[in-house]
Amino acid sequence: MSLFIAEGGVAGHMNHLYDNPDLTFREMKQVFQAASNGELKGTEKTDGQNLQLSYDIKTSSARAARNKGNIKDGGMDAAGLAAKFGGRGALETAFTEAFDAFEAAVGRMSIEEREEVFGPNTNVYYNAEVQDPRAANLINYDLPTLTIHRVGHNEFDRETGSATGRDVSKNARKLAAALDRVQGEREEGRFYVQMNAIKKLEALSDDTAANLAIARLEKALSNAGISDNQTVGAYTVSRVAEIVDKRILLPDLVKKELLKRIFKEKGANIRSVLGMVSKEDAGTIEAIRELVADATKLKFNAIAPVEEIVHDFSVEMLRGLHSAFILDNDAEVERLRQETARAITAIENSGSEEAIEILTKQMSKLKDVEGVSTAAEGFVFDYDGVTYKFTGNFAPMNQLLGLFKYGRGNVPPLEKVDEDVDVDIGIDIRRTVAIIPGGFKPPHKAHLAMAMHYAKRSDVVYIFISPLPRGAAADEAEVTFSQSKQIWKLYLSAAGLTNVEVIERSSTNNSPVNSAYEFSENKKDESFLAQVGDRILLGASQKEDDSGIPDWHRFKNADRYVRQGAIIGDVEENASPSFFGDLSGTDFRQTLYRGDTEDLKQRFIPNGDSTPAGALPKVDPREVLAVLGIKTEEPTMESILTSLVHEMLNERKKKYMEPHMHQDGTSGEGAAEELEEISTSGGSSGEPGSIEHGARSVDEDEEPALIREKEVVVERVLNYLLQQKGLQHG
Repeated sequence: MSLFIAEGGVAGHMNHLYDNPDLTFREMKQVFQAASNGELKGTEKTDGQNLQLSYDIKTSSARAARNKGNIKDGGMDAAGLAAKFGGRGALETAFTEAFDAFEAAVGRMSIEEREEVFGPNTNVYYNAEVQDPRAANLINYDLPTLTIHRVGHNEFDRETGSATGRDVSKNARKLAAALDRVQGEREEGRFYVQMNAIKKLEALSDDTAANLAIARLEKALSNAGISDNQTVGAYTVSRVAEIVDKRILLPDLVKKELLKRIFKEKGANIRSVLGMVSKEDAGTIEAIRELVADATKLKFNAIAPVEEIVHDFSVEMLRGLHSAFILDNDAEVERLRQETARAITAIENSGSEEAIEILTKQMSKLKDVEGVSTAAEGFVFDYDGVTYKFTGNFAPMNQLLGLFKYGRGNVPPLEKVDEDVDVDIGIDIRRTVAIIPGGFKPPHKAHLAMAMHYAKRSDVVYIFISPLPRGAAADEAEVTFSQSKQIWKLYLSAAGLTNVEVIERSSTNNSPVNSAYEFSENKKDESFLAQVGDRILLGASQKEDDSGIPDWHRFKNADRYVRQGAIIGDVEENASPSFFGDLSGTDFRQTLYRGDTEDLKQRFIPNGDSTPAGALPKVDPREVLAVLGIKTEEPTMESILTSLVHEMLNERKKKYMEPHMHQDGTSGEGAAEELEEISTSGGSSGEPGSIEHGARSVDEDEEPALIREKEVVVERVLNYLLQQKGLQHG
């Protein structure tokens, strides 16, 4: 089966070899061989703080950006950058000093050079890394350096804040040449601004590692029925299809549509898949929903064999690679090994099953502490116009040391005060508090499932609602903060979630992400926000966007925005499953605009649905719709009984019609005559005219006698039933 993989594009993104769905396995083997032969040129991948930098020609001042908002505002100046990182100690110092050094270096360039490099309207930004010993992450660099990367630069549209897609590599080369010319000798303790140097990855002593990687790869491809000429994307699809077959047997057409949804092919969604399945087949429907919810995990497990092969080869290629930013590489490698060994021991002694599980997973990659063999984070290179990276054992080492120092999930920090004493958690955890920020215009059942997910993991859950109304589009109904809040309260009450609270005041930030960071940082030490001893879980899901990026990714740098004495729980580890697939607030508002109350009830409002977080409550849809401005009449006893009688009579009609049906679906004369007899035996001569049933109108000329006469039958039965209840009809 061949499918277009819509996610994981390569433009402007640094991939592992297994991340590029368009890479053929013949090309992957060629990369292995080229690396082994010492033919790959690239740059060192550094472990610093990322920053986008530009320069305003009109004001002769540097500009920095961290997001689209900064771009649209023309970038942050020195004061803006300082305010952004104010109170962050060494991190604030690192950013501001690096920024000043960049501004001074560019200031020594000619006006013509500045315009060629940055554009006339501050619209070309360069991808840079701040490396400062005072604000180190994992690797301790010796010299404060602002490194301009060779990739990741973009021209931006000031109106939208989005990249234009124009190739700015020529601009970057001019910047590199200018920096080489205008900078003097490195001064002690001062930031040095440089373009990352191009270097060649050293050849291996022989082809053993490359041959082993190629042999393992061929075995993996053979097991999946994939050839050298096929792509990583084709392999992933084949493996996911295999996993799907093990969980449920589906007709080929249904399976193909399901795979399209899992890989987010344009036009495919959960509804298009379920539309091919009988509504009565509850087991198949539930299995499909679970597979869609597990899409990210399915793809991760599918590519895992290839990932392991690439990882092991990368470790061999990076063994002994020296960092240009460290004076004594051997000493730094030894320090990293000792730190890693301490982390492993602490995790082993923690008694935490969750911690041991993480350790087992990461040690399958690291093997042992001798696997820490370089002080460089990795190596970045281009192959056939695509940028790739080798990172070796930096990732598992980073995971273990992160768990050791900061904790993850339900595991507290494990760092010891002393090697000879028992493990100390470092921070006395007072409570675990989850923050779920979002638009929620309006909240739907997937949002409630997320709240239930975090309620099980936290002492208290706070729901922050964006203040902005949604639904400005022509085909969407508008939903306000107040309506969102009311619906949330209906959901939480029905679910009995006593530890989940909807914040009564609308967020002061339009951005839900900023609301979460505002809570975590608590710069003004407000009693309502994060306190010393808090472990904070930032609410996000595993749901992917159209580019394949999961929702939790927006909080990937969250640990940088937390007050002293509190910690951020691992965002990915605690992310909520993608409940109900493609369900979205936009779909909800569009359906609301159409007035399709049945679709609203079935798709969006909790109705006892089964989820990994537990069964959802049944919420009265009339209450939700009333909040949204849709009034539904409460059924009366009379209307209920009338509906039941109609249903019984229609079933009787069907029973007598079926033996007399022609092949074309029309009824013969015998059927009509028999029905006429049956209806008149009810004792009525009924009046001609139309009969109202629900929203449909049936004309007497279109139906046999039973339908023309049934209102009298209904009337008599209804009166009888109502009399039994002590009521009287009409």
